[in-house]
Amino acid sequence: MSTADRATSRRRRPTFGPEPWPHPAPSGEWSYGDVWFAVACVVDCGGDWEAFDVRLTREQSGGVMRGAYLEPLWSHLVDLRERLAADGLGAGELAGGAVRDPKVVARARSKVWKQALEGRAKTAPMRWTPSRRLSERALTGAWPRFPVSPQGPYEAFAGVVDLDRHHGQWATMAVTEVLAAATGVGEAVGARLLAVRRAALACGLRALRVCDDSCGTLGEWLRRAVAEYAAVPWRRTAMPADVFWQDFLELLVEVGDFGGAYRQEAELFLHAGVGSDVDLVETLARALHSEYASARLDFRAREILGLRAYAQVAARAVDRFAATATVLGSEDWQPLEAMVSYALQRGDAASARAVLRAADRPGLHRDWVRRRSIELAQELDGEGLT
Repeated sequence: MSTADRATSRRRRPTFGPEPWPHPAPSGEWSYGDVWFAVACVVDCGGDWEAFDVRLTREQSGGVMRGAYLEPLWSHLVDLRERLAADGLGAGELAGGAVRDPKVVARARSKVWKQALEGRAKTAPMRWTPSRRLSERALTGAWPRFPVSPQGPYEAFAGVVDLDRHHGQWATMAVTEVLAAATGVGEAVGARLLAVRRAALACGLRALRVCDDSCGTLGEWLRRAVAEYAAVPWRRTAMPADVFWQDFLELLVEVGDFGGAYRQEAELFLHAGVGSDVDLVETLARALHSEYASARLDFRAREILGLRAYAQVAARAVDRFAATATVLGSEDWQPLEAMVSYALQRGDAASARAVLRAADRPGLHRDWVRRRSIELAQELDGEGLT
């Protein structure tokens, strides 16, 4: 063996973060990533995890927004803090003597604050982020409680569609044809029909993540498929109402990423029969909003508030509009317009005005709220209404 070969054989393998920390540490299993976080927290944030969280957000998002790049790091931070709390430990106890090693400190600072996060550097919590966990739950999490599980039909669809590779534009058209044929009117009825159509939606949503849908065929199929699913008479099956509506709300959030519910939100709730369950839907929507907000999925949190508004429009619950607009604020103009328009259709100008007054707060679309208020006043004055 040459000198160069011997030097190469003795060279240490690079460390990326998920590997076990080999030095003395408190009881438990800790990774290099865990210790790097703890060291950076101690030396740069005085051992204060809240200050570390603030700096992590600022450093890794440029002080602008919480992006996809930040979420894996934040996910690891949440998991690490939970494990430390379970063992009654702080950052200083985990970091230990590593904070006195200049090489470890330099590596920790580089890894946490500066370096880009590549795939092999991701720990399990960095891979299983809150957004991924909630998205996976939305796709299939409720299936064990369906009267007939969609799992079987889903496996059949997935076997034909091939969700493990990218599909070009022409292949995407073929995928759409397969899904359309499989979910056409056939022998499936009742709980079986509910399962087949729900499975197809999950398969279609996964396909949209790996398909080039430049032609829009898969997106158009999704719009039709979600409308057909909402129209299935699920109450005639043994489907519990709380299971259906929880799954339906989460499904619409996922569908919304691809425009599948755009401008038909209230209609979907109407066809699904929300009228008798509006209280239940509102309760579930509140809980989901809290969960999305805690996971820092701000866009999802806004979406679920919008769905709450559309459900109330479908249920004709005008008396709830102002309270929902107060919570929604001016963050999303479309559900506000849906409530205003429906109130006006009923000849209830007072409720329409109340929605806009409640929403007139700082937010993305406050200018729209104020313009719409002026337009509404002009419309009503022209008609001699108050």
